Amino acid sequence: MPTQVHDFDPFAKEVSYIRVNEKLVERLLKRINGVQPLKLLDMAAGTGLMTCIAYEKAKAAGIKFVSTLLDVDKPALMQAQIEVGEQPADYLHASAAILPLAKQTYDAVVFANSLHLLDDDAKEHALKESFRVLRPGGVLAINSTFYDGAYPESSKAFYSRWIRRAIVEINQRLPQRSKSEKAQAMEWLDAEAYRDLVTGAGFKILELRERRVNLTQSSVKAISTYHEFAKGALHATDEDADAASQALQVTVRQAFRDLKMKFLPRNWLEVIAVKA
Repeated sequence: MPTQVHDFDPFAKEVSYIRVNEKLVERLLKRINGVQPLKLLDMAAGTGLMTCIAYEKAKAAGIKFVSTLLDVDKPALMQAQIEVGEQPADYLHASAAILPLAKQTYDAVVFANSLHLLDDDAKEHALKESFRVLRPGGVLAINSTFYDGAYPESSKAFYSRWIRRAIVEINQRLPQRSKSEKAQAMEWLDAEAYRDLVTGAGFKILELRERRVNLTQSSVKAISTYHEFAKGALHATDEDADAASQALQVTVRQAFRDLKMKFLPRNWLEVIAVKA
């Protein structure tokens, strides 16, 4: 499934998003300390943020490093080549659920804020494929803020007010709109479901945590540009995704003002596992 990088990119450039992904890379590198050169498979790599972070962190730690970036979105991979620049890397246009890798083995596989995009069968296949291409002792790292648990209790008043305002806004823009029967937000997996998926693929979980991040108004507005989030939040159809995104963006500021908030807390799920 395409990651729709064109509408996720604004959020991916936010400092809070970059920092939480740096934490995942740091945890990953600690688990595979001493491997030289380190071979990483960057699943659903998008425009290459995780690979760029990993190169920076590996260089600081004196680790030689090479990455394979995989994505079904060819324009995203083309942009990734620009972002990664002259660092040694391979680019693979393929699905995470069916890896065209017969003999290659990797020291680490990373799924950064992307596994939730796959349906249940594809999630299972992608994790089993990750297990297949990892060497024994290889490490899997996953994170996502699109899971059941992303909204702390202290954030619920904000979301309630924000979504009510956004619904009024989109209904004014599209008075005859049809609601989607598929509410993405209601289909997010919880932490235990991710634990079961990862262990079911053969991995041993080393770390499973929820990391709290404080999002600024800018970050919340940026996440609203992501069509998959907007459709789930407002039960919008694919055709109305852009209108849903706009409705969310124009109502963020007032929701913050209403509740006199400076930051919105949000959780990221992190999983680190090993091919035992």
